[in-house]
Amino acid sequence: MATPNLPNYFRTVDFEQLFADHPPPEDFVEGMHLWSADEMRAHQDRLFRQVIEVGWQNPFYADRWGKEGIEPGDIRGLDDIQSLPVVAVDDFKDSIVASPPFGMHQTLHRAEPRQPIKVQSSGGTTGRPRPTLFSPREWEVQGIQTARALYLQGARPGDVMQIPVTLSTANLGWCYFQACFNYLGIAAITTGSGLVTPSRRQIEEAEAWGTNMMVAFPEYLLTLGHTAREMGIDPASLNFKLLATYLGPDTAGHLRAELEELWSCDVFDNYGTHEIGVVSFECSHRTGLHFNEDTIFVEVGDVETGEILPEGGTGNLIATALHRHHPPLIRYNLMDRIQTMPRSSCACGSSSLRMNHFLGRSDDMIKIRGTNIYPMACLNAIKSQTGTTGEWLCIVDRVQRGTRTEDQLTVAVELADGVQPDDGLRGSLEAALKNDLGVKVVVELESLGALDGRTNRGREGKVRRLLDRRPGQDRQY
Repeated sequence: MATPNLPNYFRTVDFEQLFADHPPPEDFVEGMHLWSADEMRAHQDRLFRQVIEVGWQNPFYADRWGKEGIEPGDIRGLDDIQSLPVVAVDDFKDSIVASPPFGMHQTLHRAEPRQPIKVQSSGGTTGRPRPTLFSPREWEVQGIQTARALYLQGARPGDVMQIPVTLSTANLGWCYFQACFNYLGIAAITTGSGLVTPSRRQIEEAEAWGTNMMVAFPEYLLTLGHTAREMGIDPASLNFKLLATYLGPDTAGHLRAELEELWSCDVFDNYGTHEIGVVSFECSHRTGLHFNEDTIFVEVGDVETGEILPEGGTGNLIATALHRHHPPLIRYNLMDRIQTMPRSSCACGSSSLRMNHFLGRSDDMIKIRGTNIYPMACLNAIKSQTGTTGEWLCIVDRVQRGTRTEDQLTVAVELADGVQPDDGLRGSLEAALKNDLGVKVVVELESLGALDGRTNRGREGKVRRLLDRRPGQDRQY
C-alpha cells in the first residue's frame, strides 16, 4: 500500500510522546501535578530546548535574534532565557502586515500543506482580530490543559456540561468542548452564546438535559441565572455541581459570591489566552490558580521598566509556550497583569507555581492627572455597593476648566431594576472608587440596560470596560 500523502490528523501526532510531555488529567493528577519544583524545571528545560530549535527555523524569531547578536547555540536552556528579546502583540501585528495573511511568525504554505491547521483568533476588542494557527499538537494540548482544570475542580465522567460560548474563531468554547469530549467522558452541550441560543432556551435545555456544569464569562452566567428566575425557575433547583469562569480582578470575592448565591454551587476561577489555552486554574481548594507549567514558562515583568520580578511580583505575564511549535511563542509579553504567589504546597498536594487573580490588561491602563488607572480595578468598589447591578464603564474625556485643560474620568454605573438615582449612592460610589483608584472620579448612574450597547454585554466575547474619547485616543476595551 502506498504511503498516504494526505496529512491525516491522527497520523501527524505521536500521541504517546504528546501524553508523556503533557499528561491527560488522571496521569497528571497522580504524577506531574505532584512533582517538585526541581523536577518541573528539568521537564520545562527539555521542552524549552525543543522550542528554541523550532524558533531558529522560524523566520520571525531567527531574524529578531540575529539582529540582537544571538547565534544558534547561545541559548542552551532556561538559564539563558533572559538573553532573548521580549516580543509583544504589535510585533506580531507588524509581521502580519508585512507578510499577510498570517505573518512570518506563523508560516503556512497553502499549496503544500504538511499538517492539519486550524485558524483561531483574538477577540478583536482592541482592533482587528489577530489570527493564530494551531497544528494538531497545540490543538490537543489546549484540550488537555482544560480537562486537567475541570478534573481538579470536580468534573467526572457522566457529568453534563453546557457551553454557552460559541465555537467560533475564539478559543474558549473549543477548549471546553475538547476537554469534555476527548478527555473526560463528559457530555458537552454546545449551545453557543445568547445570539445563537436565546437565554430562555439555554435554561430550558439545561433543565431538560440535566446540565450540571457550565462555562461562560461571569456576566453571562449572571444573565442566565436571572433569566431562570424570570421564568419562575430557581437556579438552585438545577442542582449544578460547578461553574467554570474567568473572574478577573475579583480580589474581594464579591463577584464569586454573587454567582454562588445565584446558582447555589461552587464557582472556579481560571485564566487563559487564545494563543496558549487555559494557562492557570483553581483546584478544589481555591487558594490561587495553578499554572499548567509543562505548557508555559512564566516570567513577570515590571509594567513600566520590563525588569523581571521575583516570585510574588505584580506585573505583565511574559509567556514562553512550551507546547507551541506552530507558531512558537517565546518570551511573549501578553500585557496581562498578574501576581504570582511565592511557591508553596497547596492542600491538593501540588507545589506548582500559582497566581492570584488576573488583574486586567496593562494596555488598558490610562493615566489621569499623573495616576495610572486600570478600569478593571473598579470591580470591587462597584460590586460592594447595593443598588447597582455591578456593571460599569469607564469614560475618559478631555475637558476645559477655566484656562486649564485636564482629563476627566467618569464611571458610568448601572442601577438595579427599580432603583432610582440617588446622591447618597453616587457619593458612596465616588468615595469607594477614589479609595481604590487613587484619583477623584465622577459617577453617572445609568438605568438598567443602558450600558449594554457600549459594554458589549450579552454579546459574544468579553465585556468592555473603557471608552477613551480623548483626541488621538478613541479606543474602547
